Amino acid sequence: MIMSLLAAGCANYGSYPPLEGKVTADESIKAPVPEVIATAIEWCVAREDFREQQKPIVFQLPVGMNEEAHQAVAEQLKQSNLNTSTTTENGIMIRSVRLFGLKAMVDMSVPRTYGSDQLVTLELQSYAFQPWRVVGANRWRFNEEQLERTKADMIQASVETGS
Repeated sequence: MIMSLLAAGCANYGSYPPLEGKVTADESIKAPVPEVIATAIEWCVAREDFREQQKPIVFQLPVGMNEEAHQAVAEQLKQSNLNTSTTTENGIMIRSVRLFGLKAMVDMSVPRTYGSDQLVTLELQSYAFQPWRVVGANRWRFNEEQLERTKADMIQASVETGS
């Protein structure tokens, strides 16, 4: 019981990109953020229709995460024998990371060999002294293009109605 209280007291809560005033971007290089992102990328490469799997993995982090955070994730991927690229274009795009103690959610866009990128939300979990693992995945039925069209339609509708 004491261990669970200690674990709860040391729990990580955060959102990347940061919500207003909640966390600073430089906290993104601290554990467990790089481990969570690396686990999500590993899952993606192993299970999604990821193009050119034999080449170095290209990934982009959420807005506000710097090169140091990119390096921290690359180091985590290296431990799983996955090579990464220094470029961040045309690869897996990590949209957001949310931490809730020993649970996390990662929103990402995954390049596909056909059609538009696939939007995926992964739910990850860890236990004390255990690695992170994916426990749930939601592949959204809409893609980036549909999302942008919907956003544009909503903006246009709000302009027309004066909202």
